[in-house]
Amino acid sequence: MTLLLNGCSYGNSWTSFPGVNLSKDGGSFYRSVRTTMEWIAVNSKPNYVFIPITFVSRYEASKISLDTAIEGSYEAGDQKLTAQLSDTCYRDWDYAFMNIIMFSSWLEQQGINYLMWDQCNDFDSVAITGFKALEKLKWIDSNPRIIPLFDFCANKYMYKNGGKWHDGEQFYQPSVRHYVDSSYASLKEYLDRYIKQTLNETIDW
Repeated sequence: MTLLLNGCSYGNSWTSFPGVNLSKDGGSFYRSVRTTMEWIAVNSKPNYVFIPITFVSRYEASKISLDTAIEGSYEAGDQKLTAQLSDTCYRDWDYAFMNIIMFSSWLEQQGINYLMWDQCNDFDSVAITGFKALEKLKWIDSNPRIIPLFDFCANKYMYKNGGKWHDGEQFYQPSVRHYVDSSYASLKEYLDRYIKQTLNETIDW
């Protein structure tokens, strides 16, 4: 069974993940989508795709001089650019929700089992109360392969379950800390239980 994980530095911290780990420090959700599709195009379909959704404020910037297999001519975007463009979370969240819907639909069209969850955003519905044109969220809310974004944040879950973080991270909020590999045992247990109970599937970890 081929398992594929693709995220940012939080995914990289899960060093014992029992499969292919495409996670890259500083990576955006858009990189996760792009490189997952490219890996599948090159290597054929994995049995399961895991996408821990990183900061949705991250984007990618083209850099033609960087052109490697799977990654292509891209690099991690500059988060400062996002801050200059908007003083609310609306744009970032709206784009992320739209792309989550489209990527999940593509995976389903390919017949690939997958699971997505919020790793670090700690989404709060209060932040978008009153914003219009977000009815598209109904497709995320009704998708059992997306762990409810407003109810679960993986980093906070590991923190609450005794997770240990890297040195110096104690100054950050639990939702954005980087946890040591052993802390991912509780997350793996949660994901496994969710997959069995909600999706009626079994993972050979």
